[in-house]
Amino acid sequence: MPSAYLSILQENCRRFASRDAYRVFRDGRWQGVSWTGFWERIGKVASALLHHGVAEQELVVLYAPNSPEWTEADLGCLAVRAVTVPIHATSSSAAVRQILEETSPRVAFVGNPELAEMLLAHAPKTPTVVLLEGEHPDCVTLQQFLEVPARADWDERLKQATPEDLWTIVYTSGTTGEVRGAMLPQQSILFQIQSHRSRLPDLDHRDSSFCLLPLSHIFERGWTYIQYAWGMTQHYCKVDPQAIHLLRSARPSILCVVPRILEKVYSVVHETFNSKPAPIRGLVKRLVTLATETSRGRREGREPSAWQKVQLAMADALVFSKVRAVFGGRLKHCVVGSAALSTEVHEFFNAAGLFINCGYGLTETTATVSSTPLGSSTPGSVGLALQGLEVRLGEEGEIQVQGPTVMQGYYRKPEATAEVFTPDGFFKTGDVGRFDARGFLHITDRLKDLIRTSTGKFVAPQYLEARMASCPLIEQAAVVGEGRSWLGALLVPDFSRLEEYARQIGLTHESREDLVVRPEIIAFVKQALDELLRDVARHERVQRIVLLAQPFTIQAGELTPTLKLRRKIIAERYREAIARMDDFCQEIQRGSEPRAAEARS
Repeated sequence: MPSAYLSILQENCRRFASRDAYRVFRDGRWQGVSWTGFWERIGKVASALLHHGVAEQELVVLYAPNSPEWTEADLGCLAVRAVTVPIHATSSSAAVRQILEETSPRVAFVGNPELAEMLLAHAPKTPTVVLLEGEHPDCVTLQQFLEVPARADWDERLKQATPEDLWTIVYTSGTTGEVRGAMLPQQSILFQIQSHRSRLPDLDHRDSSFCLLPLSHIFERGWTYIQYAWGMTQHYCKVDPQAIHLLRSARPSILCVVPRILEKVYSVVHETFNSKPAPIRGLVKRLVTLATETSRGRREGREPSAWQKVQLAMADALVFSKVRAVFGGRLKHCVVGSAALSTEVHEFFNAAGLFINCGYGLTETTATVSSTPLGSSTPGSVGLALQGLEVRLGEEGEIQVQGPTVMQGYYRKPEATAEVFTPDGFFKTGDVGRFDARGFLHITDRLKDLIRTSTGKFVAPQYLEARMASCPLIEQAAVVGEGRSWLGALLVPDFSRLEEYARQIGLTHESREDLVVRPEIIAFVKQALDELLRDVARHERVQRIVLLAQPFTIQAGELTPTLKLRRKIIAERYREAIARMDDFCQEIQRGSEPRAAEARS
């Protein structure tokens, strides 16, 4: 294992000097920066940090949306053996305040003037704030910060780096809202670089990646480190819902996504074909069904007949070639993490010829714990544990991990650290899982998220929520029912589809708030939901829904930065809506007609 990550990059600079290390989409086009230029920019950041007195293992905040400057600042800190502390650009003011109070950075790289205002308002001790974009009277621009004499002594610091150096502190909020900084040593990312070689054997320096998820999260940032170590070319653009359209021109070999991205593409594809005349709709449905069944059969060792191959070629021409084109047409791996991907969506993309590489990991484990070996994409599974990690199931099926990727602990939180480690040193993930006969890991739910109904049945809400997310009518879903005899769901609908349905049936409404309480709309969504969940166990059936006019957001504290539900906060915020579900069920049990309009679904 190399002694320092940057020694790998330095060697890549020598090997690939004039090749693009990255491309950034600005001014309507992709602009490339060579490996030589990339290294020079890292060196300039390192010189500026020394000029401002940043010491070895001192903490430096990085509070910005994605950009190549984000990565260059990150690697510049690594060059002088400083420790970067990313803050999610969407973090709440309370989280920003706590992180700044705990870290007291001398220097903070900030993405834009709006984030600078937030940081300056909450920093107990004002650091040197370096703006990566724009201007602010109390900050210096990146160009001003870098206008210092070049220094060669940062290279001396780099030579002293060891795998045991603290690399980064990544704050994670979990589902309770408490923010805690996971301390990750440099050996954790060096291990990931080596371990992923066997899982991604078809990738090398001729391939490219696309930075679609936030770099402040360990998933995208960890992969960015890996792909640079392999000499690949990274693509950067602004984090925006329209960024996915740039995949066609970037044509990446690998892409890290969360399930919602694939669910959106899946919904758009089905909506497109559902708008076609009935004969075409019927043909496409039959071909897609055949393709998914064939994909499933191939996993079990069955090959299609000659006539089925003809039909599969037709399915590819009509549907799946267009799906691959959305991702640029060169995608070898679509790496899915952060949440569960529904079986239906997974099967569809498998049939489309895209390798869906589902993995599992946490901030505290430097992302990947397990991933899918090439050619073994299996719906419901997150693959095999990486070689060199020990993964076991503890009490109640909790997944526990030990190995070089596991954090040193939570920064300045010894009690919280002690709570998440077993006496023999395994990290307790809080996730519930099982291993199948092949040794593949399956995540069944969060240990603390399991809902126990009053009948004594346990329900895994994440499974149901993943299923519901595949419904075109539903944007977000939160299952409730702890201690009750029923399950309910708080649903954020796709308003474009609801408004279209309202027009079709001649239903007028004044606002979204008015629309979501209309019995006709609730019944429409409930019918679609019942059809979607018709095959689940009786105790898992969602009996009651409430439609919400506003989405769950990070800013409101209802989602974590990785878009996981904060169930306690949601339950408290919507306790009146949940109480109305209680009233509905009680009236049903008494045999009376529910009075509330939303209960008549």
